[in-house]
Amino acid sequence: MPDFQPIFLHCRIRVRDIECSVKFYTELFGFKRVRDHKSPAGNQLTFLEMPGNNTQIELCYQPDSPEFSFPEDIFHFAFSVADLHEFRKCWEPAGIAFWPEDGPVNDMFYFIDDPDGYEIEVMKID
Repeated sequence: MPDFQPIFLHCRIRVRDIECSVKFYTELFGFKRVRDHKSPAGNQLTFLEMPGNNTQIELCYQPDSPEFSFPEDIFHFAFSVADLHEFRKCWEPAGIAFWPEDGPVNDMFYFIDDPDGYEIEVMKID
């Protein structure tokens, strides 16, 4: 192991609509938009950061190839919330689909999808 401690900075995900994804992550999870720019390849990039956390999500829209697919059940984010039932009660009426539909697994977590189909695990951690 090297003598230095690496710091995880961000994870990039492709999106079909930057503003739709920004709205999703800021409203549901409290992320803040910290910067926007274009990459040297011409991609539109938006960085989101959760207050109190240095790790960011980098949203990437590729105007030359806006459609994409990814293998199911390979990639996901996980977030902890104070109360799973209150979180669901708040966001289900807004059209967020929770699964399993009959309640959280072992009363510990649900899954939801972001606007592009990325899986998000919503957990209750004591």
